[in-house]
Amino acid sequence: MSTETTAAAPAAGTDLGRAPAEVRTDIPRFLPVAGHHDPAPFYLTSDMFGGVPVQVAGGPVDHLVGRPVADPHRHEVDEIYFLVSPHPGGARIEVHVDGARHELSSPALLRVPAGAEHCFLTLEAEPGSYCFGLLMGERP
Repeated sequence: MSTETTAAAPAAGTDLGRAPAEVRTDIPRFLPVAGHHDPAPFYLTSDMFGGVPVQVAGGPVDHLVGRPVADPHRHEVDEIYFLVSPHPGGARIEVHVDGARHELSSPALLRVPAGAEHCFLTLEAEPGSYCFGLLMGERP
């Protein structure tokens, strides 16, 4: 895994007061998350790009049908589940949030409030289906 980051030089005639574009190739980063069975792949962390306060974790779910990736757990920040697939309805997950069951069919978003106990199970997923967790703060 590469840890390369690059900054592009400003083009002639551009505003030199703006930060240059930055490319990151040190992704995903596999980080431990409370309640998860294995380290989670993070594609954006809060220490990248000057401390942006959003983190993005997740990945493909077609190989996870019927296999939970985490026990019920909580985060100190809001989390938004983002479920996508190549075709509408190509992925379905069951999400439990503070005892309430929600079934999502792709494409879909679901907000888990900070402090809420939650977990999800993939019910079905065609190849190319992904579920991402967008953590709206610095701590997973």
